[in-house]
Amino acid sequence: MKPFLPILFVGLLIAGCAPKSVGKTSAGPVPTTPAVPETPEQAVLQDPACTTFSESKYPEDAINAHAVYRTFLKAGDLASAFPNWQKAFEWAPAADGKRAFQYTDGVRFYKDFFAKATDAETKAAHVKKIRELYEAGIHCYPREYYLNGMYAFDLYYSFREYSSDEEIYELFKKNIDLEGERTGAFVLNPFTDILIRRYLAGEISTEEAQTYEKKIREILAFGLAGTKDVESFQVVASYAPVRLEELETIEGFYPASYYAERYYPVYLADSANCETVQTVYSRLRWGKVESSDPRVVALTAKVNGPCRVEETASMAREALDALQAGRYRDAVKGFESAAEETSDTDRKARYYQLIAKIYYAHLKNYPNARTYALKAAKHKEKWGEPYLLIGKLYASSGPLCGPGRGWDSQVVTWPAIDKWQYAKSIDPDAAAEASKLIAQYSVFMPSIEEIFQRNLAEGSSYFVGCWIQESTRIRGTK
Repeated sequence: MKPFLPILFVGLLIAGCAPKSVGKTSAGPVPTTPAVPETPEQAVLQDPACTTFSESKYPEDAINAHAVYRTFLKAGDLASAFPNWQKAFEWAPAADGKRAFQYTDGVRFYKDFFAKATDAETKAAHVKKIRELYEAGIHCYPREYYLNGMYAFDLYYSFREYSSDEEIYELFKKNIDLEGERTGAFVLNPFTDILIRRYLAGEISTEEAQTYEKKIREILAFGLAGTKDVESFQVVASYAPVRLEELETIEGFYPASYYAERYYPVYLADSANCETVQTVYSRLRWGKVESSDPRVVALTAKVNGPCRVEETASMAREALDALQAGRYRDAVKGFESAAEETSDTDRKARYYQLIAKIYYAHLKNYPNARTYALKAAKHKEKWGEPYLLIGKLYASSGPLCGPGRGWDSQVVTWPAIDKWQYAKSIDPDAAAEASKLIAQYSVFMPSIEEIFQRNLAEGSSYFVGCWIQESTRIRGTK
């Protein structure tokens, strides 16, 4: 006897769509501003506005002021450093002509002033000065390409209200175009976010988005294989590739080879599982992998053979066919119609739950997935499966609500665990999976030390923002 359709797809998310682990290494919700390279690489532009120590009217005084302010700055004494920086910058803004320190150090001072300012006019004046310093540095050190990235980085994380996404995007893009695969790790996470948002908003073309999606992956691969700053690229690896998966929801964005190479190995690793077979088959169909491709042929034999799903309701059968063909939005409409036309509350609940899974696994719309999971739970009392899914949605949100690692990415585990504990409390059939997920993700909560450093206490209430928007209870790892 063939299984009822929704039961077969209980594990729709397993193949390539399991919740992504939230990194435990703390990088903070906003990454540390990148440092200027210590090793001289390029000479300063020959321009009167780019005076160096050797060209200064007061070379010895400029060098001494530079040395003094750098000593204070390294000690964290910005108050003592600033007046000496002012002198050094006035007499020789380009310093030794080999390093852009005095421009980026100036940015550091004015960022501190900005943080301490209390009125809008003063804050705006500090931002103006920061812009002037970056633009002067880029002018005088035109081959220090990373300055474009640092400028964009600060606009993105610190001064969004004083800039536009277009400006930030163009600065990041210039950095990437000039530095290529040697682009710094600090560029990739914010650039990935702004690239995806601008593309989905129709502000850049598909061709341009495809070009820079490829460059992001190339830079990441080069960085992970390198000998310097590998740890920073590992942080990027927990965020950027996950965000780039959102582009799978755009039909035709990725070539057919992408889907075959990404998902077929998932099938090979679990080929006896019909849930995996159905999911991988659907992904390859969505990706327009040719029906004559041996991989599709193998999956088709399974889908039409031992993994065939019988469904007597015509609307549900049509929705199933759409799902298997990778027509996900048609599948959502079909299952919603099937849920509305049936008087069987159990079937209605399972159809809504299946819609929730489609939004999670394929359309990657987490708010809609939660909406339909809650709708499913409403039609079937004491059913833990919808809450298991909502917990997975939350646990998968580390890269959406933070940089992939650190506080903002870790706190999503708290409401996730809340949902799994609730599923466990109402449904004995959900208890085993709920316990497994709780054990798996508890280790990714913020540490007790991090909680203490934020003047918070275990057991206290905490509101998780982002798209989750729920109050939870603070818990820490040792």
